[in-house]
Amino acid sequence: MNIRPAREDDAPALREIFNDAVENDLATFDSPLRSIEDQKRLIARAEQDSRHPLFVAEVRNLVCGLVSIEPHEEKLHLGEIGEVSVFVRRSFRSYGIGRQLMRVAQTEAARRGYRKLIGRVLSNNEESLRLCKVSGWRVVGTHEQHARHGNRFRDITVVEYLLPAVPRTE
Repeated sequence: MNIRPAREDDAPALREIFNDAVENDLATFDSPLRSIEDQKRLIARAEQDSRHPLFVAEVRNLVCGLVSIEPHEEKLHLGEIGEVSVFVRRSFRSYGIGRQLMRVAQTEAARRGYRKLIGRVLSNNEESLRLCKVSGWRVVGTHEQHARHGNRFRDITVVEYLLPAVPRTE
């Protein structure tokens, strides 16, 4: 497996993985499907903003997963907290790709000066919650009836990962 920064030509595969998660009704509480143009914009934004990278996992030149570090309420936390999203192609789940993508997010976040990562997971998504646990994340709590998903509200489990303190050089 190879993990690398996303490129524009990854847009169709990343769109397919993300849209499958939306249609799956368990992997994400985002509801609109992404277009190729939307996905290309997200990749371009990640290429231009080193604080908010987007990485892909490839197996034999097939994109099978992605992880991103996105802004999280920067005005409250001075940009020291990032929000992580991980998606793995359905046929590649249970092969450790999610764990490796989480490790990349944790390593890259520490390298970029983050002090904490957070995630929000649909509370009934046991697979994602298990991934968080084995990757060293802890459950902070549950927001009840928090995310609108179609015509109903869903509970969201909030998870966090504290990054090792990096000594400041002055």
